[in-house]
Amino acid sequence: MNPILVQDFLEISYRTDLDLLVGRWLRPIELPEMQRGYQLLLDAAQAGGCRRWLLDVRRRQNTHQLGARWMVTTWLPQLEPRLGGRTRLAYLMAPVYLRDEAADAAFPPAAYFVDKPFIGERFIEESAAIAWLGA
Repeated sequence: MNPILVQDFLEISYRTDLDLLVGRWLRPIELPEMQRGYQLLLDAAQAGGCRRWLLDVRRRQNTHQLGARWMVTTWLPQLEPRLGGRTRLAYLMAPVYLRDEAADAAFPPAAYFVDKPFIGERFIEESAAIAWLGA
């Protein structure tokens, strides 16, 4: 799996065997880097026609409220027009982030995704995330 793009904060690659776009955040980031990274991911997904994403955020600080608001209001609405169909976003996280109240408040509850053209879920094991993406 050769990287498509590498920034100092993000590596993007494509797993042809599973038809997955993989984004691995390489270090803690600030909001402008988060925004830039997600735009780069969307560009790569559009170029490859890929709507199944594995996002490894274990080395990144978890999304804060301002970043979450930007994602919900600005970035997520771009997925369907640019990719068509429903996009699946699997977030691979460190276990400590799943116990973080601020992280829980920043990530939408399952009910939020019911009528959306995208769905997201959080995982601590890559194999479980990949299985969910393949469902």
